[in-house]
Amino acid sequence: MANGVLNAFLLSVSIHIGKACFSSGICSGGYGCPQPVVPACSGGCVPGYGCGQYGCYSRARARSSKILDDGVFDKSRNNAAAVAAATDKVAAKELNTEQMADELFYECCVNQQLPDSCLDKCSYSTYTRNTLQAIYLHFDRCPLSALTDISYCAAAGTDHTECCVRNDVTTTLAGRKCLIFCDQRPGNVTQLDLSYLPCYDRFENIKLCFMEHISSRNKPDIVDVRLARTFET
Repeated sequence: MANGVLNAFLLSVSIHIGKACFSSGICSGGYGCPQPVVPACSGGCVPGYGCGQYGCYSRARARSSKILDDGVFDKSRNNAAAVAAATDKVAAKELNTEQMADELFYECCVNQQLPDSCLDKCSYSTYTRNTLQAIYLHFDRCPLSALTDISYCAAAGTDHTECCVRNDVTTTLAGRKCLIFCDQRPGNVTQLDLSYLPCYDRFENIKLCFMEHISSRNKPDIVDVRLARTFET
């Protein structure tokens, strides 16, 4: 109980401190969305790094992204065909389902030119409620404004409302309000206030929908081991 109260307190503080957009344009504390912040690289970036909207990012990492050119979940393109093509490339790497999901999540973050301090959040094992709270409270070097793209990439820029309803996301005191966190399509802007606090108790339920969606698109082929052995040399 005490832990729940502490989490609620931290979140309420983070909402007022953040004064920024959460997820895909969801605004907090009644202050509205802030104007874009000038990237913290006005003094220049070290060799091998370029200046992106959140600061310096690794050009080498972006170039090495095998599916970067296919526009994985790229907000600017929002191209379903590009997403499908990128999905096929990741599947071709013969990764298991969880690895495929994390690969797409990470590559999307690289595509959005997120700084190194944010890329370790681009995994479903590290994309947690505690991580979001740390960023909100400025306990993390990842800039608050980057949460928009991180959450967008986690959800593959898709509306997961139907799955969230099945996963009991609406069964908190906030009711159907919590479904705004499930719709990560670009352009959805909602004022976030303390009435949304109960929704964070369903964060893992929401994340599960994100993961299930990507995993369903990337199920590895089932191979009969006995048949495979027939072709061994």
